[in-house]
Amino acid sequence: MKRYVKKGGLTLEYTLICSVNRKNVLLQALPEGKVRVYAPKSARLKEMDALVLSRLDWIKEMHRSLALEEKKNAFDPKNGVLIEGKKTSIQIERGVKKGCRIENGVLYVTAPSDDPALIKEEIQKYLSRLALFRIREALDKYAPTVGCEYGRVTIREQKTRWGSCSSKKNLNFNWKLILAPREALEYVVIHELCHLIHFNHSERFWKEVESRMSEYDLWRKWLRAHGKELSL
Repeated sequence: MKRYVKKGGLTLEYTLICSVNRKNVLLQALPEGKVRVYAPKSARLKEMDALVLSRLDWIKEMHRSLALEEKKNAFDPKNGVLIEGKKTSIQIERGVKKGCRIENGVLYVTAPSDDPALIKEEIQKYLSRLALFRIREALDKYAPTVGCEYGRVTIREQKTRWGSCSSKKNLNFNWKLILAPREALEYVVIHELCHLIHFNHSERFWKEVESRMSEYDLWRKWLRAHGKELSL
């Protein structure tokens, strides 16, 4: 639920999320000036409001730090972009019809202006389509070896997962996999396909993964170490 607290001339909105399974209180300062509080179901609203008010200085400092970090990591076409693990330069072309293409190792982006936000949006759309193409290639390669049929394949922007598998055998993948080396993408595809056999992370599951990619652990660790670097 949305809550509002006031101090002086300042009004702060925060989101309160209560759960019967939670035993403690967690206060988060998030990007874009957002604040979230996780609390037990028994938490009193006035006490949560008082907690937020008591941490206003900390919240302001965290939001300032997050804004600086966001500015530092802001998308700049001059820096190029990672595509399948390789740094690729970006060339912007003016045009009414928006789109992207790769020629001779250069990513050409057609857009009506040089606005970084617009360029970033077009590149992400293009890379999402390329990710789906590569993932379908990997599915065609490895699915027959697993011997299970899968359902819908979806490309998403997932913050904490590279892929997921539903009980209906639908597969979801993070578009950012296209920024990683091809082997990392294939590892995630194999991982999710093997969940169609074992919907867990048991020893038998990992043996299924290893039988299709002997060096899977190398790419699993690579994603853990470099996953945060995979962004525009």
